[in-house]
Amino acid sequence: MKKNRKFKIYKKIKLLKPHSVENTKQGTKLFLSTIKKHFRKDIDQAAQTVAKQKTKKNKYVNLIFFLLNLVVIGVILGIQIGQSEDMSISTLLNSTFSFEVLLIMLYVWCAMQILESLRMNILIRQSTGRSRPFLAYKTHAYGRYYDSITPMASGGQPFQIFYMTKRGLNASSAISVPMGKYVVQTICMSSLWTIAIFASFFVDLGPNFNYIRPLSIIGWAANAMIMVGVLLLSVNQRLGKKLVVWALKFLQKIKIIKDYEKRYNQVIKIVTDFQVTIKNYARRIWSFLGQIAITMIVWIMHYSLPFFVYSCLIGYFDFSMYFTLLLLSMLIDMAASFVPLPGGTGVNELSFTALFAMVFSNNVMLTWALLLWRFMTYYIYILQGLVVLVYDNVIGNKKYKWLKKKWELEAESINFTEEKLHEFNQDKIKPKNTIF
Repeated sequence: MKKNRKFKIYKKIKLLKPHSVENTKQGTKLFLSTIKKHFRKDIDQAAQTVAKQKTKKNKYVNLIFFLLNLVVIGVILGIQIGQSEDMSISTLLNSTFSFEVLLIMLYVWCAMQILESLRMNILIRQSTGRSRPFLAYKTHAYGRYYDSITPMASGGQPFQIFYMTKRGLNASSAISVPMGKYVVQTICMSSLWTIAIFASFFVDLGPNFNYIRPLSIIGWAANAMIMVGVLLLSVNQRLGKKLVVWALKFLQKIKIIKDYEKRYNQVIKIVTDFQVTIKNYARRIWSFLGQIAITMIVWIMHYSLPFFVYSCLIGYFDFSMYFTLLLLSMLIDMAASFVPLPGGTGVNELSFTALFAMVFSNNVMLTWALLLWRFMTYYIYILQGLVVLVYDNVIGNKKYKWLKKKWELEAESINFTEEKLHEFNQDKIKPKNTIF
C-alpha cells in the first residue's frame, strides 16, 4: 500500500462515527464525530436555546422587537421629515449622491463578510483538520442574524453551536469555534473602545455629545468590567470565584437575578471555556495573532461605514472627516451596547441623529444618512440570514445529506482496503511449508 493511503485516527476521546476524510502528503486523515460526556450538556443547552427561539411565542416576540425597531426609526424619520424639505428619492439622486461611493461601501461590506468567514474557517480547520469555507460563511451569517433579532444579541452563539453539530462537527469543535471567535472579538473590541473613549476627551464632537457621553461611558465600563472579570477569573480562580459569589448574591438581593445557582454555573462555564480557548491559542501563537489582525481589520471597516455613508451623500471622499466619523461610530456602539432590545433599538438611532447633526448641514441629508447607516449595520444582516435560511431549506440540507453519505462511504472504503491489505501482508510473512 502506498504511504499516502495510510490514515491517522485522532482518538483523544471516545469515537462514534466518521464524518470526513482528507488526503494529504503525510497520509489520509480520517476525522470522526466525537462526544465527551461533559459536552453533552453544552450541546443540549444550545439545542434548547435554538428550540426556544423557534417556538411560536419567541417568533412573535422577535417579530414584535423587529417591528418596534421599525417604529422607532419611523418616528425619528417622521420628526426629521417634518423639519425637512423634499425627501423624495428623485431629489436625493439629483443631489450630490454618488453611486460609485455606494458601490465601494457595498464592496467593503462584502469584504467584511469574507474576512469574518475566513476567521471562522481557520478555527474550523484547526478543530477538525478540514477546511469548510462555505460552512464557515453560513455559520457566521446565522450568528449575525440571530444576534440581530434576539435581546442582548444572545441568540447567535447557541445557534452556531447547534448548526455546526448538525453539519458534522464534533461537540468539542462546535463549542470551541464560537468561543475562540468570541475571545478574540472581545479583546479587539475592548481595545478599540478604550482608545475611543479616551480620544473622545480630546476631540471636539459637538455639543450633542454631552448627552451621549454618559451612555458611551456606561457601555464602555460595562464591557471593560466583563473583560477584566473574565481575565481575573482565568488568572486567579480562587479570588475570581469569591467576586462572582459576592456579585451574584448582591444581584439576587436586589431582585435582578432569581436563580443564583444557574447564573453561577453559567459564569463559571464561560470562564472555563475562556481558559481552554486561551490555552489553545497559546499553543498556536501565530494563529492567534492572525485572528487578532483580521478581527481588528473587520471592526475598523465596520466602524468606517458612517464615513462611506457621509462620502456617498456628499459625492466624494473627504478624508479629513475620517477619524471623527470613525470615533463617532464607536461611541454610538458603546452607548447602545447595554440596551436589551435587539440591535440597540432606539439608542442607536437617537445617538446617530444627535452626533451626526454636526456633520450634515440639513435634515434631509441627516435622515438619508440614518437610513443608509442603519441598513448597512443592521438590516442587511437580517436579509443575509434570511437568504441563508432559504438556501439551506431548499438546497443546503439535501446537499449536506449527500455529502455526509459520501464521507461515510469513503471512510468505509478506506477501512475495507486497509483490512484486506493487512490480511494480504500477514499471508505473505507466514512461513511456507517446504517439501523435500
